[in-house]
Amino acid sequence: DFDDGRNNNNNNNDHHHHHHRVRQFSHVEGNYATSVKIRWRLTRREKRLVDDFVRELQLFFSSSSSNASSNNSTLMRRVRVRELLKSSSETDEDDDKMMMHVSLSRTFPIRKEQRDPYRARLKTRLGEQIERLFYCPIEKNEEETHNTHDDDDENKQKSFESSVLELKRMKVFVNDARTTTFVALCEKNGEDARLKNNGSGRVRDMIRAVNEVNEQFGFPKYEYEPCVIPHASFCYADGDWEEEMRRAVEAVVQKRAKEKQDAIEVTCKTDAIDLCISGWEPKKVFSSERLPPPPI
Repeated sequence: DFDDGRNNNNNNNDHHHHHHRVRQFSHVEGNYATSVKIRWRLTRREKRLVDDFVRELQLFFSSSSSNASSNNSTLMRRVRVRELLKSSSETDEDDDKMMMHVSLSRTFPIRKEQRDPYRARLKTRLGEQIERLFYCPIEKNEEETHNTHDDDDENKQKSFESSVLELKRMKVFVNDARTTTFVALCEKNGEDARLKNNGSGRVRDMIRAVNEVNEQFGFPKYEYEPCVIPHASFCYADGDWEEEMRRAVEAVVQKRAKEKQDAIEVTCKTDAIDLCISGWEPKKVFSSERLPPPPI
């Protein structure tokens, strides 16, 4: 599916993906670029579908530039679609899975001495928030009370296993500075903040928890709460090509449907959250598996 809606088209602030991109903030010695994300690996099939779609977008712009009038041809040639996804192991050519992410924060600077306290507070707050969201104890009669602990663990695990984003809809975003245009995958009805029990609603609650911690530390909030559309960007073009990219995505979606090609469907599990700080390996700040406390 392709979303041709014009609402919330600016809530992608992930400028840190690629070296061609514009910085969100000036580099200052001792500052580290920081973001909070849900990260996961695509299956081989999911990655192939995403790769195919990006290639068809690139072909659309190259063929349109040769068939268009002189002015439009020059315009189309300037739209260079680049893929965002990178291998999860750059040295392993047999690695058939790739990383995608859904952002729970903007990218912002953090000082070295703030990293561990911030991580510790995130772990505490996200743990409180997500336990409340995903785990509602089931009432038991007296005969079942002796199995309470085992049953609670089983119910909790089932809740986590069902907490996924089903990314099936294409949407075009442009960043605030209108210097980058993205194509992303999101859930159907992902923009509907009234839906609390779908994947997007749960992710918005995670964003709310991250915002609370960022406010305590004086870091920027994800300002689109509560109407942010959780999404996973997979390709981009430098410049403001919103209308051109919308037409291209719609054309490719229709072409693939006409040719009965598989639609892109990506499943994102939301049972783990990473804190990503430049110079550090990504650190888990929430997982459905028990985490050790961070060093302070």
